[in-house]
Amino acid sequence: MLTVTALSKRYTPDKPSLQDVSLVADAGTITAVIGPSGAGKTTLLRSLNQLLKDDEGTVQLDDVDLRQLSKRELQKARRDIGMIFQNYNLIDALTVLENVLHGCLGAKSTIAGMLAHYTAEEKQAAMALISEMGLSDFAYTACKHLSGGQKQRVGIARALMQHPKMLLCDEPIASLDPKSAKLVMDILRRLADEKDLIVVVNLHQVDIATDYADHIVALNHGRKVFDGTPAELNDAQIQAIYA
Repeated sequence: MLTVTALSKRYTPDKPSLQDVSLVADAGTITAVIGPSGAGKTTLLRSLNQLLKDDEGTVQLDDVDLRQLSKRELQKARRDIGMIFQNYNLIDALTVLENVLHGCLGAKSTIAGMLAHYTAEEKQAAMALISEMGLSDFAYTACKHLSGGQKQRVGIARALMQHPKMLLCDEPIASLDPKSAKLVMDILRRLADEKDLIVVVNLHQVDIATDYADHIVALNHGRKVFDGTPAELNDAQIQAIYA
């Protein structure tokens, strides 16, 4: 379970990005974070794995408050947190297989990582994930030759190589056509259901959020303005969120 309590972040004294935000996300569920541009969605997501240091509050993954960990402890804790990015964050010159194997690097020594030394078991696991993402025919293709939807599926496979408890997805479908967007969201839904993952996804598309999420949190000017199920989100609330 992810439990966030009273999280706040200010970049400048007069510019709060997060103001007293609390939420709970359970294993096996998708939590969609919605709101207008500049609402604080990306700041919240980056706070959840402490890529960004917030000012106040707690971020607990199971019973561990990530904000209280040392640098070394946090590095270890991040192995339980997979990240999926809008711009994919792949190395385009490398193959699909090589990019997916990079998901192992957090658990390797510096020397093993620099030498790209992977075990037979890790390579088998990567190939299994590539197949699961429907990319078997592209395993040895450089990522620069893939479509956006294919690249995003590579990013998901790479994140799954960590065997995470939680997936954080920052606008994962913003750059995709509708067909590719549906495929990616279908995969995230399946991962939450079948692998019992906590999935937190930032979305601009309210209709996608209501179709796929179990839980919706809306931000505006860094404040939480809605927290509930898709069925509880009505047109008047949507207008207020995006006003």
